[in-house]
Amino acid sequence: MQKLLNQSILVLLCAVMVLSACLTGCQSNEPNFPVALSDTTRSAYELCAKGYKDTELEQIYEFMLEETTPNAKNLHDKYEIQCLRKDDDGYVVNYVGNTRILVLRFNDKGEWEKRDRLHSLYRITETRGKFDVLKEGDNVSKVQTADPTCYFPFFADPSSTDLRTDHYTQDGYHTVILYDNNHNITSVSYGLM
Repeated sequence: MQKLLNQSILVLLCAVMVLSACLTGCQSNEPNFPVALSDTTRSAYELCAKGYKDTELEQIYEFMLEETTPNAKNLHDKYEIQCLRKDDDGYVVNYVGNTRILVLRFNDKGEWEKRDRLHSLYRITETRGKFDVLKEGDNVSKVQTADPTCYFPFFADPSSTDLRTDHYTQDGYHTVILYDNNHNITSVSYGLM
């Protein structure tokens, strides 16, 4: 009888521990965000169960513009956040569309850092491998050949100090290319989107 009671208590204790671990794992460890940081070994394509039409990405962006207090909680209440990343500049939420990705940036308080549409909606290009041919010292023209749909902010506004391009690929990578004042590449870095 005592052995059966001990086994029952052990089973109950294990069940409580598993339930506790599940509940803790489901809550965000980021205090100003309604979801936990996403798995860093999986791309936004893998994490986002719901895909959006490109027109819906525009609607999400418009929603943020119209919000009186645009923050991660309000966004999540209307459009579930499925991919939350942390980087050196704060937090990034990705929404994947048919041919575009919507990238929304937030500060540590969970407040939206508004950027214009061109710095929020990016066209999805081929694969990360297309950028393997690029190296330091190459001119921007080589980047234009690798990704002809990319937005080059320093061409749109020659006085811009934003000497950077962002490239999002069909195989789930975000490539960042930095340039010098002569529009030559100074660095190329990759990460999962």
